[in-house]
Amino acid sequence: MPNIVEYVLWRGDLTFEESPINKIDNLVLCHLTYVDMTSVFAENESITIERLWERLGGNAQFKLLTSGDEDIRLLEACAKSRRFGKLKMTDYEDNIEIENNKQFAAVTYHLNHLNDEEVFIAYRGTDDTIVGWKEDCMLSYCKVPAQEHALDYAKKVIAKNSKCYIGGHSKGGNLALFAAAFLDKDELLKVKKVFLNDSPGFCKEVIEAKYIEMIDDKCIRITPEFCIVGAIFEPRISESYIVKSDASQMLQHNMLSWQVKGTSLETAENHDAFANTVNDMLAKFIDKMDNLEDREAFVGAIFDTMGENGAVTIADFMGKGPNAIENLLVKVIGDNKEGVNPLKRVKQNISNDIKNTSMGKAWSEESDKKAAIRIILSIVVSVLCYLIPKSFIEVTVAITIFLGMAYQLAQTCYHLFESKFDFAKEKVRINISIALVVIYTILIVKDHALFLVSTILLGVFFLMSSYNCALKIKECGQNRLAKARYIFETILSAMCGVYSIASSSVSLNWYTMSVGSYIFIDAIFEMIRLYRKRKRDKGGF
Repeated sequence: MPNIVEYVLWRGDLTFEESPINKIDNLVLCHLTYVDMTSVFAENESITIERLWERLGGNAQFKLLTSGDEDIRLLEACAKSRRFGKLKMTDYEDNIEIENNKQFAAVTYHLNHLNDEEVFIAYRGTDDTIVGWKEDCMLSYCKVPAQEHALDYAKKVIAKNSKCYIGGHSKGGNLALFAAAFLDKDELLKVKKVFLNDSPGFCKEVIEAKYIEMIDDKCIRITPEFCIVGAIFEPRISESYIVKSDASQMLQHNMLSWQVKGTSLETAENHDAFANTVNDMLAKFIDKMDNLEDREAFVGAIFDTMGENGAVTIADFMGKGPNAIENLLVKVIGDNKEGVNPLKRVKQNISNDIKNTSMGKAWSEESDKKAAIRIILSIVVSVLCYLIPKSFIEVTVAITIFLGMAYQLAQTCYHLFESKFDFAKEKVRINISIALVVIYTILIVKDHALFLVSTILLGVFFLMSSYNCALKIKECGQNRLAKARYIFETILSAMCGVYSIASSSVSLNWYTMSVGSYIFIDAIFEMIRLYRKRKRDKGGF
């Protein structure tokens, strides 16, 4: 099926005076805003698309995450057509302010060769910069700097012209919607249409829906079948179209994949079912992060981390390798520098939702059954501790350590291969692997080395258990049984931990007996607690 390149080749012989602007022209003009025109406009206040092609040609850079020959083909087709080649472009801006979290770009096309006052304002969507993607996500909790800039830009252009169209793709469409929604009444009279091409709407906590409702009659919304970006805070627009695409899933966000038929879109009845499922999940995730401060912390954790060490674009970040991605995951999952974990509320809300389901309620009501299962498992484990042969334990520990070493060696070899054996780059992984091999060799070859390490680990386990039990004592309140239980287990585990580390005469059998006894005693306490609860509830065990 034809795309917008074929449209330009077919309709390119007619000027806008001969055939007025339509939805497909909007797609063409919005896609051309991704061309980096900075060098050309540094020397000119205005330039035609024909002249732009002469200056840049096949070296034109499209500020997209992915771009290719089809982008260049579109620019060339436009430049060589009567319809687009002579279009004058003015008021080009390309502004990135990392410290202010702003990425903004726009250009104005003058549509009528005879009457210079009919214009199309096109806002660029998210480019390949980290700050651009961060600003996209900031839409979930605040007005973004680019929106205010877009409004100022529209006011400036509209003041100089009598008839105006506004449009944009992705975040560019959001900027077009914001600018149109907040224009003064007299300014809005000059706006004929607002084109929203797979673009997100407004977060309801930040901007009320009434602002969109007031300009609904001027808006045209276009989304692909597999719509993700355009479904975020989905704007309710009466005139909406679902366009078919020859790309797969998320790649349908690219307007070059959208299918056209003459001057019309090749439309579909419904959005893709899987895309709807993804959108439901994203919407629920955003809803669960219902605190705007949490959303801000979450977005900051992602993109501030990506921008560390001088990375400006997504490609810069990805070029830093697996360590950068690992660092990003740690920052997102863990607490930020203020000690806030933005995902904590999400987990709490999801947990509460699960508890409120029929299955969750049933499981909560069967707390006695869960306690009984825990008691049975504890007794089984404690018995196994008494029965498992010493040799089996030693072999299990040895195999576990070996698997850890083997995994690290495999990871090191993989990263060495990926870096074309850049040993300097993978120095840290190589050193870790060497250390693990040495440690494993010592544990296996040296007498009692494996037992010594196991002693230390078990001692640490007992001491940590003692600490956790001590913390629980404060939570017991007036519950004497619970308080007695945790005081006893605090003392017992502390004694076992100290004895394990300090004594030189303990054996492997002593360790298994200690663990088994500890678990068995805990099971007894749990049985007493359950019995007392049943008795209070006038039931039987």
